[in-house]
Amino acid sequence: MRATPLVVFSAVAAFTLPLAAQDRTPARVVGVGVTVPDVGVLLPINVSQRVRLEPYVDFSSTRADYPVTSDTAWASHVRIGLGLFSVAHPRERLGLYFGPRFGLLRGSTRINGSAGQTSTKSRGWFLGGAIGSEYSPVAGLSVGGEAKIEFDHSSSSASGSTSIGPSLYARSWFSSGVVVMRFYP
Repeated sequence: MRATPLVVFSAVAAFTLPLAAQDRTPARVVGVGVTVPDVGVLLPINVSQRVRLEPYVDFSSTRADYPVTSDTAWASHVRIGLGLFSVAHPRERLGLYFGPRFGLLRGSTRINGSAGQTSTKSRGWFLGGAIGSEYSPVAGLSVGGEAKIEFDHSSSSASGSTSIGPSLYARSWFSSGVVVMRFYP
């Protein structure tokens, strides 16, 4: 009868010893990040030492004025997506990550000029692979770069005086790179 409490106590002590030996510094869990030259806002969530989820929003807006024809063109797009990354730490302050990014696309173009006004709205999805590296000069801050290759699939609808049909399907592959800063408060 007396052996049962001793066995239970020993088992609990054996399972808690590894926990006591672990580092007691708080793990970076959730942060905020920005990308340039594509303006994007990231929400890195370090699920574990080796897995990161990263919801993000990326947006762009451009305007072009053509003085010869007095035309003006506006284009904008928004990407809402998620990244799922495997993270490695080959050095104390250096981290590498790779994995897929996927999400939804929304965009619009508008031309106001000598031929009249034309507008196009697009929506679709994207899927790509990303690889990146980040360096942490101080705790809670990392600076790095990311390269990705991506496939976009979108459909467009046009209105106004245009030669584009009412519905246009576009598929494209492209690669890009960004500078990334992440803050872990």
